[in-house]
Amino acid sequence: MAKFDKSMFEYVVDETLRLQRKNKVWDFFGASIGIGKFIDTVTSLSGYLQSLGICKGDNVILCLGNIPNAIVSFYAINNTGAVANLVHPLIPSEGLRRMSEEMDTKAFILFDEFYEKYDWLKNSDKPVILCSVSDFLPRAFKIPYNFYIRKKVKNIKYNSKVVKFKDVINKFAPEKVEIKGDDIAVYMHSGGTTGVSKTVMLSNDAFNHLSDNVIDLIGGGVDDSEGMLMVLPLFHNFGLGICMHTVISAGGQAVMMPKFKPKSACRLVKRARVTYMAGVPNMYAKMVACGKFKGKYLRKIKNCYCGGEKLSDAVKKSFEEAMAKSGNPIKLCAGYGLTEGGICCVNTMDIHREGTLGKPVKNNEFAIVDDNNNFVEPMQKGMIVLTCNSMMTGYYNSPELDKEVFFYGKDGKKWLRTGDIGYMDEDGYVYFVDRLKRMVKISGVNVFPQEVEDCVNKFDGIVRSCLVSYVENGKTFLKLYIEVEDGIEGNESYIGKLRAYIAENLLKYNMPRVIEVAKSLPLTQIGKVDFKILQNLEDGKRDL
Repeated sequence: MAKFDKSMFEYVVDETLRLQRKNKVWDFFGASIGIGKFIDTVTSLSGYLQSLGICKGDNVILCLGNIPNAIVSFYAINNTGAVANLVHPLIPSEGLRRMSEEMDTKAFILFDEFYEKYDWLKNSDKPVILCSVSDFLPRAFKIPYNFYIRKKVKNIKYNSKVVKFKDVINKFAPEKVEIKGDDIAVYMHSGGTTGVSKTVMLSNDAFNHLSDNVIDLIGGGVDDSEGMLMVLPLFHNFGLGICMHTVISAGGQAVMMPKFKPKSACRLVKRARVTYMAGVPNMYAKMVACGKFKGKYLRKIKNCYCGGEKLSDAVKKSFEEAMAKSGNPIKLCAGYGLTEGGICCVNTMDIHREGTLGKPVKNNEFAIVDDNNNFVEPMQKGMIVLTCNSMMTGYYNSPELDKEVFFYGKDGKKWLRTGDIGYMDEDGYVYFVDRLKRMVKISGVNVFPQEVEDCVNKFDGIVRSCLVSYVENGKTFLKLYIEVEDGIEGNESYIGKLRAYIAENLLKYNMPRVIEVAKSLPLTQIGKVDFKILQNLEDGKRDL
């Protein structure tokens, strides 16, 4: 369709034609930019990229957090027809070097404060654009920030290859490039449905369709009186696809927060035009727990969506109670998505079933299959598969992995195996059980760590938990790590009561042989318990 068969940037331009040119695109510590000036700035930067020799199909590493430079740079790369290779800004120097060589990166857009750690890049002939957080800050914040950062950037030597972002915008005019919807727009790095780190290739129309699907979910386009709290980063599909591309295409503001702090997030929601929130369970839990998530300002919030990991009953309940006390009894809506497929399934205020991931959004279809890709009956567990118009094109240079995750049904539809175990009820609601790669067999019985953790996390005094497996004398056992609340003594009596609770609620095969109290459990960048670290710890003990 012509509406989607275009670059992501052209999609934004076309979808916002109905708005006044002063309509605000973002809120960054109170500073903003009108859609007209935003388009001009993006267009100008894409002209500069072309002057560096960046062409359609090239890849440019974009290694920034949630700052306006990242939004402008992303769409500028997109407007040249190049691919935005989205990388975590805290990636180690050697990791960035190896990635850039393997993928033949043509240019880099980086934080100025991190540039000094990339020694190898200083000797490269590849062009570098350095961005400062202060480039778009209001004056009140710009001066103190520049004072804070001065020592980290004082030794940077700028030249024809290493330039400041602010010095190359609004000075160049681009040449028109023919960009199609099925052209690759983004490289996004993910654990993948196979459980191994992969590079996912996503097209322009995948994100354009995603935007359209979600805008339909909220009832149509908006204006800058509406805004989304943008905490999730651009290198995360939810951050790029929903908090940025969907919000800007819809006409709302991306209310940007470079680093999540619960009290600061509450203040930002109070000050800015935040009417929508999207985040992970840990974000909502911390906002409620900080004591500042209350007041009349919460009444302006229309919808709150939660993904990334399973939403616990406790977090959902505490959030909804806080909202109700503030006079806004909305629900925290759990949803489901993945890098390879976008945002696919979600509860809404009207279509909502507790304990589920909701129903598929527009143009998404879900099913459950067995090991042979046969579709199973409602309430039967199996692999969650989906087909949608926001699905990835495939994995970068990995056709053998594409064969593992894609299959065609008898109806000719192309389906994606998600790597997640779940089931669907007769009404079409989707239930998540666990990741396939986490499943453990105990005495021939499938044990899903997520089910055990869901049970354990409801026990009094438990903050979070993580179940892993270990092998002893050739036999597999379970080990449970728990983090308890302050004031709770995780002694033998407490552990005994926890074991009794598990025995009352789960089959005997789910009982951990070892329960260890940890001061804290490792978390990923988006607040999930990082089970890989704990599993690797157990695997390492086995190798000793």
